[in-house]
Amino acid sequence: MKEIVDRDLLEHFFGEQQAHFRQRPPVMQLIEFEKGEILNDPLQFLSQFYIIVKGSVSIYHLTEDGSIRYISKAASGTLLGDMEFSGAGNQSLYIEAAETVLCLAMPFRENQSVLENDPVFLRFVLSQLAGKLSLSAVMTASAQTLEEKVLFFLRKVQADHEISSVNHALQSLHCSRRQLQRVLKKLCDEGLLAKTGRGHYRLKK
Repeated sequence: MKEIVDRDLLEHFFGEQQAHFRQRPPVMQLIEFEKGEILNDPLQFLSQFYIIVKGSVSIYHLTEDGSIRYISKAASGTLLGDMEFSGAGNQSLYIEAAETVLCLAMPFRENQSVLENDPVFLRFVLSQLAGKLSLSAVMTASAQTLEEKVLFFLRKVQADHEISSVNHALQSLHCSRRQLQRVLKKLCDEGLLAKTGRGHYRLKK
């Protein structure tokens, strides 16, 4: 993790996210994480907000047998720290940079008085929280069929509404390759998906 000291770049990325604020946070930095760096782990809750402005992160937890169970992949526009700020920090989640990641960082303590009284930002926090809780509920619900999970994954998790790696989808959907391939073929036959290449699928709008 390192701070990118470039005022123009900071202002550029804040400008892209400015609609989420009524008032500018008084303390803000541009932070870079290298691929593989952990942004948050169960022993160290976030003490600041991160808004991802470039790159993506993987969110996962470790099972009792030590295997990784992927929850989702989050990209530009995602707010991190909303759970901790709301007092609902999850003690079992890891957040790892899936590639080089740039984030706007806003420490809780230094920005508390402004952000807690900013209704625009608080609505942003609520929408991000709701999205994460909805994702967690759907992706872990045993009553959900794999077809429903695949469609939810493409509509709500994948910003481009595409599967470009079956292996990544397997990690998120927690199923076997054979099960996923069977469902992908069925959804293509039904006209809900289009196969765009080997292992590549796109949601039809």
